[in-house]
Amino acid sequence: MSPKHIPVLTEEVVTALNLKASGTYIDCTLGEGGHTRQILESTDLPIRILGFEIDSKAIQSAKETLRNYRDQVTIVNASYIDLYNQTIQLGIMKVEGVVFDLGLSSLQLGGSDRGFSFRTESPLDMRFDQSQELDAWQIVNFCTEQELTEILRDLGDEPYARRISKSILKSRPINTTGQLAKIIVKSSGRKVGKIHPATRSFQAIRMKVNDELNNIRKGLDQAARLLSAEGRLVVISYHSIEDRVIKKYISEASKDCICDPRIIECVCEHKAYLKSINKKIVKPKINEIKLNPRSRSAKLRVAQKLLN
Repeated sequence: MSPKHIPVLTEEVVTALNLKASGTYIDCTLGEGGHTRQILESTDLPIRILGFEIDSKAIQSAKETLRNYRDQVTIVNASYIDLYNQTIQLGIMKVEGVVFDLGLSSLQLGGSDRGFSFRTESPLDMRFDQSQELDAWQIVNFCTEQELTEILRDLGDEPYARRISKSILKSRPINTTGQLAKIIVKSSGRKVGKIHPATRSFQAIRMKVNDELNNIRKGLDQAARLLSAEGRLVVISYHSIEDRVIKKYISEASKDCICDPRIIECVCEHKAYLKSINKKIVKPKINEIKLNPRSRSAKLRVAQKLLN
């Protein structure tokens, strides 16, 4: 595991999972194996963990991180959008807990060839899955002004989305992260400070490349299907757009009716299958933020599968 990689909210994740003897757990975003290792180190209980990871470079690092736990960990080279089928194919029908950490790993941010960071000069890529065709270069160089504006606004909450989009179109072709970052800084009129002016735009383009919001919804739904009674769903997000999706999912999953409130009589036949465990978002403590500044925006939500 990269020495810069520090898993976020590890104690809180372990507590939230409420580990059971002989339980099976899923780490949907294995990354370099940080959370899975911390979970295994936290207990003497005989548990098993399935680690889902689509990034082949991260898997190589995770195997080294988890070398002492080979008998307890099964690494699945697949996205969590295939969570349900992949788990069933392994002969596992139910699990006691599922963890999502939706942030980028240090391996991805620090890589010089992936295009995730505006702090390094690299090609515009941003793909989690290197086998997919759509990458950041195509979005930046071929989307219309309106399409770019909607991406930056809806996925990045970027207040200068229109202005940035116009500058991108005028500056094409744009081939590197450095080029793109300079265009964003100049067009937004904001100075480089604690939060870089390109942060929101890079986030938005990455989320579009990887269809992240739709994938989060798919992953949450499949995770809930796999949970045994009283099993725990633990999700860490890093910005408000992701958190809104998670909050809405848990809220709807906790209700017996999700009809439009204007409808007098329920017609949806929806039944609650989750309950929220932490009404208040769990955030990193000051000491953790000092040790790992990237953790400052992390938000953890926990839900539990209801008894059927």
